[in-house]
Amino acid sequence: MQTRGDFLATAGALAALAPTTGAAPQPSASPAGAPSMEEVLPRGFDLATFDAALATSAKHKHLFACISEVSVALSATRSTLNAYHVLGVPATEVAPAVVFYHGISVLYAFDDAMWSRYVIPTNSAPASDSKLKITSNPILKKKGGDWDASVPALVADADARFFVCNLATHGYASRIAKQLHLSAKDVYEDLESHLIPNGMLVPAGVWAIAAIQQRQYTLLQFT
Repeated sequence: MQTRGDFLATAGALAALAPTTGAAPQPSASPAGAPSMEEVLPRGFDLATFDAALATSAKHKHLFACISEVSVALSATRSTLNAYHVLGVPATEVAPAVVFYHGISVLYAFDDAMWSRYVIPTNSAPASDSKLKITSNPILKKKGGDWDASVPALVADADARFFVCNLATHGYASRIAKQLHLSAKDVYEDLESHLIPNGMLVPAGVWAIAAIQQRQYTLLQFT
C-alpha cells in the first residue's frame, strides 16, 4: 500500500491542489517509485465537484477522519446525529463528512462486489471482521433502529459524505493485483467504479482533511 513516505515524495506536486487553487494541476515528473500526477488526481475530480459535495445549508458541520477504526468513526457520526436530535435539532441541520485517508480504512470505501472480488480473496479485511467470516462490506449492512451507523442509514438520514484517499487506493490496487495475478490498472479502475454511496475519491486523504476543515467542518480524528 502507499506509505506516508511515498506521499511526502509527491508533496511538492500536490501543492498545486491547495483549496484556493482554481485550476487542475499539470502533469510533472515524479520521483522514482511515486505515482504519476495522472494517478494522483482521480478521474473527473476537480475543486468544483469537491465543493459541491460539501456544499450545505446545514448549520452544524462535522468531519470524522479515520485510518483503521471505520466502524467507530461511523458510530461517532450516528452518536453526533442522535445528540442533536435529543436537543431538538433535526438531522437535516447536521452535515457529516468522513475521510478514509490511510491504511485499512480505504477498503471500507468500496461496495460488496469489491469485497467479494478482492478483499475477501486476499484476506485484506481487518482481523476483527475476518473472525466474523464476513462475505461483504460490513458498514453497508443496514441494522435499523436509532443507533444504525451503517452507510445507507447515515446517507438517508443526513446525506453523509465519504471521501477516499486516491493514493491509498492505488496502493491497495497494486497489492491486490500482485496477490491475484491481475493488472493493477484494471483493479484500480474496478475499485474506482464501485465506491460506497456518496463516496468520492480525492487526490490525497491528508489533503482532504485540511480542505474540509477550511470549509468550516469541525474535525474529530480516529485511529
